[in-house]
Amino acid sequence: MGQRPIWDWRKDKLFWIDIYENKIIKTDQDSIEENQYLVPEGITNILLQDNEKYLISSNDSIFSLQPSMIKKNLIAKVNFENQDNRINDANIDLNGFVWLSTMDTKQKTETGKIICYDVNLDPIITDSSYIISNGPTFDYERNIGYVTDSIKRVIYRFSLKEISKNGVYKSVFLSMNNIDGNPDGMTVDKKGNLWVAMWGSGKVCCFDKDGNLKIILQLPVSKVTSCTFGGYDLNELFITTASVGLNDIESERQPHAGKLFKFSTQEQGYAANCYRSENSRNLYH
Repeated sequence: MGQRPIWDWRKDKLFWIDIYENKIIKTDQDSIEENQYLVPEGITNILLQDNEKYLISSNDSIFSLQPSMIKKNLIAKVNFENQDNRINDANIDLNGFVWLSTMDTKQKTETGKIICYDVNLDPIITDSSYIISNGPTFDYERNIGYVTDSIKRVIYRFSLKEISKNGVYKSVFLSMNNIDGNPDGMTVDKKGNLWVAMWGSGKVCCFDKDGNLKIILQLPVSKVTSCTFGGYDLNELFITTASVGLNDIESERQPHAGKLFKFSTQEQGYAANCYRSENSRNLYH
């Protein structure tokens, strides 16, 4: 189950994770060299942290990971009211704040949330009533954030200027009843286009800022999980996929399921931000 790809512009490397095998995978732009690191406690996300470190999450905790990818320190625990919930997706905004999306592992109840943590990892924003939330992802040029409920097949949009401790004032950006698959991980380019991995249909769909479908990238696998921009010019779209749950016939027809894919695009994405844990200037690209 490939997830959470992120381009580390500090080292010109791509990181992504396998949440079922508890692995962090590191590769270069051309996927020539690959290194894998085991995280016994489990891993659901990898993000950048200042001073060359990384921020990773398990099902219910946040850790600071040393550049060696070996030593880590527990820095926060997420207290879930429902024992069936876990951390799903994550991102970091321009303030260095950490945004977590959570989900109901049974995929039935609206107990998932979007939670924003400040630099002290105190929760300052909570938005509720998701089954499986993915994102958020941010369009900084237009001060907009996007988040999706994958089960409801709805992508929401909210203003970064209109958020409070009571939540985000979101509206429906897309209700995807006429598009195959379920919206999963997402990313935004600098022109405001939203690129959405579509679980179950083998696609990444690109929508403009008005919600019009512009591009469909068709992959040779059905379970597409997430995507991010990377590469030296931030114009390469890296896409993670999954092989979990495929039967014998599907596995034979999809020999590349679970692999990482890359598409060269005409657009440029945003560089990943770093969590502000210390007084470091090495925060942004």
